[in-house]
Amino acid sequence: MRPASRREVLREAAARLALAGGALGSAALAGGAFAGSALAADPSDADRLARLLALEHELAAAYEAALARDTIEPALGKLLLDHEREHIRGLEQALGKRSPAQAGAPGVGIDFASRRAFARSALELERRTVDTYRDVLTTFHNDRLLQPLGSIMACGAQHEVALRRVLGEDLL
Repeated sequence: MRPASRREVLREAAARLALAGGALGSAALAGGAFAGSALAADPSDADRLARLLALEHELAAAYEAALARDTIEPALGKLLLDHEREHIRGLEQALGKRSPAQAGAPGVGIDFASRRAFARSALELERRTVDTYRDVLTTFHNDRLLQPLGSIMACGAQHEVALRRVLGEDLL
């Protein structure tokens, strides 16, 4: 049996997030926002997912802007943007109707002056996002979402590697 490809792993993670999103949505419909569910005592899981979603929107907006300004190699930019869109889709499904509005332009601190400048800025944002996933995973209560969130975090770490290669940084 061959090992699963990265794409297959990401699709599985998105599917699990979608299933979990349906379960969370059903719990919300059954009695309001988390009433009567295991999450009733701690609605902060939704807040944590919303924070991750905001970061993913910020990353997607940054990659979209970089592609439009030619401050990222097009193939890499499209790949990273596609990944961010998949992360957004999975998080939105998990949040269901509690999903906050989409973020707008990339946040402060993104430098579009050159490809190297953008890579440095994007690397910092990816690091911050991976760190946030790590923090969320250590305090998250919904066990069904831990593996998909961990998969998204690992993908973000792969983005860091790709951006460090663009910058010519030592990977070790």
